[in-house]
Amino acid sequence: MISLIKALLILISGSIISGAGIPFLLLSSGGKAAHIVSNTFSKAVLFIAGVRLRVEGREKIDKKEKYVFISNHLSYFDIPVLISSIPNNLRFIYKKSIAYVPFFGWAVYLGGYVPVDRSNARSGFEAIRKAAGIIKDKGLSFIVFPEGTRSKDGNLGEFKRGGFLLANAVKEKIVPVTIIGSDKILPKKSFKIKSGIVKVILGDPVEFREDKTFLNEIRDIIEKTIEKNK
Repeated sequence: MISLIKALLILISGSIISGAGIPFLLLSSGGKAAHIVSNTFSKAVLFIAGVRLRVEGREKIDKKEKYVFISNHLSYFDIPVLISSIPNNLRFIYKKSIAYVPFFGWAVYLGGYVPVDRSNARSGFEAIRKAAGIIKDKGLSFIVFPEGTRSKDGNLGEFKRGGFLLANAVKEKIVPVTIIGSDKILPKKSFKIKSGIVKVILGDPVEFREDKTFLNEIRDIIEKTIEKNK
């Protein structure tokens, strides 16, 4: 019952915040409105759910710089968790169908987030091209989940190369990000929203390198951080 109430409050608050933000998103060209709307929405979601954040490594990040944040993926809560934890103006690639959700989906579309049709390989490459253009032209940062899906058991899955195509296209610094505990808030294949603590650990920014070992090096950093925090 409590989970249902939380879900309804998140839906209502999300609609109100997104709906109120749409006029500002239509007028904003630099992305500041989307940054404010997404942060407001994310903090509201976490407050309603009873999520407390503990962030480590924020001092390593220059909020005026643009990065590609590479993170593990545990829960639907990962996006609001990261938006609330990272000071930079962030964007991410989202499932195309979300754009049709009233208010929230419209705000995501107008905010400059990048849609992708997961059933179409060409759509994936087009999404990476658009994301690279946003990073270069607007100076924004992107969140990438290279596992491609949420973890079933909390362990780190294999990294797909698609996520690193964006980093290769823009040649910006990579920041390894480790999320601990969001799977306890909303596990995969569950609708029960639980209160709790989520830890976010921001690693040192790493210069992008075009070699075959770089992908595994970033994955190893995140995996070792997960092991340290078990």
